[in-house]
Amino acid sequence: MTDLGIGIVGLHNHYHAYPFADYLKRGVDGLRLVGVADERADLAKEFAAQYCDGDWTTDYEQLIRRDDVDAVIVTSYTSAHADHVELAAAAGKHVLLDKPIATTMADARRIVAASGQVKVMMAYLLRYLPAYRKVLDQVRQGAVGDLVSGFYSIRFPVGAITDSPNTDTQGWYADPVRGGGGGFLDHGVHFTDFFRWFFGQDAVSVTAHIGSLTYQDLGVEDYGIATYTMDGGAIVTVESTWHAPDYFGPLSSPDHASLSGTRGEIELHYQKSPQVEVQGVDDPWKGRHYFDLVGEERYEACYRDLLIAFRDWVNGADLDGVPTAEDGLKALEMIIGAYESHETGRRVSLPLGEDAK
Repeated sequence: MTDLGIGIVGLHNHYHAYPFADYLKRGVDGLRLVGVADERADLAKEFAAQYCDGDWTTDYEQLIRRDDVDAVIVTSYTSAHADHVELAAAAGKHVLLDKPIATTMADARRIVAASGQVKVMMAYLLRYLPAYRKVLDQVRQGAVGDLVSGFYSIRFPVGAITDSPNTDTQGWYADPVRGGGGGFLDHGVHFTDFFRWFFGQDAVSVTAHIGSLTYQDLGVEDYGIATYTMDGGAIVTVESTWHAPDYFGPLSSPDHASLSGTRGEIELHYQKSPQVEVQGVDDPWKGRHYFDLVGEERYEACYRDLLIAFRDWVNGADLDGVPTAEDGLKALEMIIGAYESHETGRRVSLPLGEDAK
């Protein structure tokens, strides 16, 4: 297998760009990082010196069109995603795309169209958390029967959201044009994808409330909660926030999911020990079962495993659960439907019409 040359397009979501680069620097068979592009020259130069032998540019198209770039990781600010994916598709370069897929349904559809020319994989980290993948296997084995309801919540401090590793301001994250939304969109799109993945169902309606509860001058919302009815009858709720004053929660994870099935329940806390509790009523799942992962398998391995899955998918492997551009569109549609529900004060049906913004 020939190594795929990787270019990183944008360092705006540095929370993902740097871990991907770190694993590539340590070595992922079949992949090598060859360059980075960002319009902030000082940041690009500093990143390149650390991760890719000083090879950087402020010209995104120049990086994408390089002969030694076979695929790109797009971690630019969200409203630039469609332009960058279309540049990659025109150059025949496959894409690992950061979340959210876009800020508008129109741009999401542009990306889905581009995925007909090259492979576009969404970088949904939750699908590659080792603990979550293990739990999904148990669900598919019947540990808790059929999943019928779920609640996913995150309490995140806005002070932990910064424009780059070198600043303490929110920058593009708090820009309603470049970011498309705030605390509800930023993490909530992970959780809408999570429910589609875990439940194997699509949303048919949503009711939501969104607002600025703690940081009222932020420019975007710091809180949102939405309840979805799924096409298989399940009811799930997403609560996604930036309104926590700091990281708290010694007794409960700031990021957790509660899932109920017809024959049991599951608690998922990847930031807390034990990470998982599975409780069923049927053998061999009867009673409480706990497990906890340590080291990089606790969280960071999701970046490594995403890169491996991307490599294998690009090279033709038939993989289960690879999040595609269409999955990215569906996850965003659930979020945009929630914004519409809040704005109109009514339940919104999904999928949205072609005129949805």
